[in-house]
Amino acid sequence: MATAPQRTDGRYDVDVVQLSDFRLPGGTTSSIAEEVRAQSAAGITTALVHTAGNITNHPHPWSAHIRGVLDLPHVRVATHRDRLHTKLLVIRHPTVIWSTMATFDRISADEVVVVVNHAAVDAAGTRHYPVEETDRRVRDLFGRDPIWAPIGPVVRGTVLEQTTRVPLRESDWVNIFRVPDDLGTRTGFLGDRPIIGRHSRPEPGKWPATRRDIRAAYPDSEKYQVEILGGAWAAEKILRGRPEHWHVVPFGGEDPMRFLQRIDFWVYMHHPDLKEAFGRAAMEALAAGCVAVMPPYMEELFGDAALYAMPQQVTGIVDALWKDPERFLAQSRRAQEFARSFTPQMHIERLGELGVHAPKTPPAEKELAVPRRLDGPTLVISTQEEAAATAAAVVDGLRTPRRGAAWVRIAERPTASGGSAAASDAASDAASDSAGEAPTVRPDVEISSQAGFNTHHAAWSDYLGSRLTQLVGALQPGRVVVVGPTADDALVLAARRAGTSSFWVRPPGARELDEEAMTAARSFSRTFSPEEAEDLDTVLEGIVAQR
Repeated sequence: MATAPQRTDGRYDVDVVQLSDFRLPGGTTSSIAEEVRAQSAAGITTALVHTAGNITNHPHPWSAHIRGVLDLPHVRVATHRDRLHTKLLVIRHPTVIWSTMATFDRISADEVVVVVNHAAVDAAGTRHYPVEETDRRVRDLFGRDPIWAPIGPVVRGTVLEQTTRVPLRESDWVNIFRVPDDLGTRTGFLGDRPIIGRHSRPEPGKWPATRRDIRAAYPDSEKYQVEILGGAWAAEKILRGRPEHWHVVPFGGEDPMRFLQRIDFWVYMHHPDLKEAFGRAAMEALAAGCVAVMPPYMEELFGDAALYAMPQQVTGIVDALWKDPERFLAQSRRAQEFARSFTPQMHIERLGELGVHAPKTPPAEKELAVPRRLDGPTLVISTQEEAAATAAAVVDGLRTPRRGAAWVRIAERPTASGGSAAASDAASDAASDSAGEAPTVRPDVEISSQAGFNTHHAAWSDYLGSRLTQLVGALQPGRVVVVGPTADDALVLAARRAGTSSFWVRPPGARELDEEAMTAARSFSRTFSPEEAEDLDTVLEGIVAQR
């Protein structure tokens, strides 16, 4: 299998590449997002590369955690086809890289870390990924010996159950947490009876396996209030209905930290076959000051920050602490102190150990580089491959000594890396102009299409809108021209935000407008039909004439 050639000029396209399946909704993507936030704040440049594994086969959008960091400074999105040389490649979730069908022939790295955030072997003895074969696959894909970095002692042990022949990082790659500044300490109980709660994804592995254990840990009694965030269909199936005294909020239905601040006891009992790698939900509960009750094996992870019990022991612990508020508050303070020790600075320091250091001066946003010679330019955006020729002709026709034109090309297989070649392209064009030659029309900025990202339309549209908004702000274009058979909402919004004349050129052969497209067309100053687009002079004259 081919690997990307290593650069020898000492230059890097980005400091860190984070690679995983961004559709995963839980701890995998929330942990990535926290690391990206820390890197962004430190001025460390990051590229996010999505690849589809077999953990989920549903066409889910990218996780809200990932979508929430796309607009951060020094963060860009790339695809597995992009040419990237990085100091550090971080692969999170071994199953993703083991099962993906993608290749990464143009991505190279000085160091490769496989973050082991999922058990290699569960309590039932089931292997979730073959460690040695996954290690060989990473070597084949990237031409580097990876460092395996378990996020805690539990997953470290499951890797060692399979093999001792992969290089394990000496210290754990623990998850980091940002504890909100306004999160105070607890002063007492929240109501007139104990409030027991939990938050997790709703699948069966996150719940006890039997009716007896579920009812013991989450009692259906007037003596307790039970709050559940994340849905409870798996438990309800075992119980054959929802208990009367349970209040259930679906997954994503409430901010976890807000939810945790309205419960006293966070009780997490799960299926006996499950081994939690670290327990991000548990850390959130500790940070919120909940008194946490977990299975005994998790004491290796959290020490005296939590309490440990089997399901039948839960209410005994809750009742004892309810009668002893001082002991409850002392345990709550220990929990918060433990959570606050997992700071973003820990992540920056371990990156430094791997050769990635925060710059003294934050780097410029390379992916937004545009030709500096433009003065109130025309911004031309081509939306599909078949529109590229028309867009190039429009750019060539509108680019004049007085008013430049910048071309943003949306394509499944970009030929440039996020527009970083824009400045050199502009210089080449200027040289050609001065020599009296016809300039070669090339894109100034390239953005991967939805197909290139292999993601849900909503997630791609969010990203596209973010990139275009940044470009409009940087360029301050005198007019915007969209060239393509369709106009995504993100394109319409970008044209509006430009606050100037906007045009939609529908290339020859485009299908008739449906009702939704007709609504989009009304957002532009003028829409040129496919028939009009056959005469380029007519299009150019119409654009230039519009004030």
